[in-house]
Amino acid sequence: MTRLTTTFVELLTSPNCIHSPRAARVATQVIKEMEAVHFKEISMVTDYGKEVAQEYGVDRTPAFAINGRIAYIGVPTPEKLRQLISEAAYDERSRDSYFF
Repeated sequence: MTRLTTTFVELLTSPNCIHSPRAARVATQVIKEMEAVHFKEISMVTDYGKEVAQEYGVDRTPAFAINGRIAYIGVPTPEKLRQLISEAAYDERSRDSYFF
């Protein structure tokens, strides 16, 4: 039986970045087609956003983090984002099957 594992996608954006709105549209489009994906857009101009960006070591936007790791900087094609999310979900399911 295959268990769905939630995949967490964070998009770091900036209101000063001309590419951030397009990245958000791509993310919204792709994520609504997928199951078990939690999406959060984080503005790097907020205190929280600055904290998150510092934790990830990101200084430019847009930047995608998937399951706590920076996966892409820039605006991916819908196909590329779908691939990144699917690969991360597969990696998490594989990791859950280990016994330590």
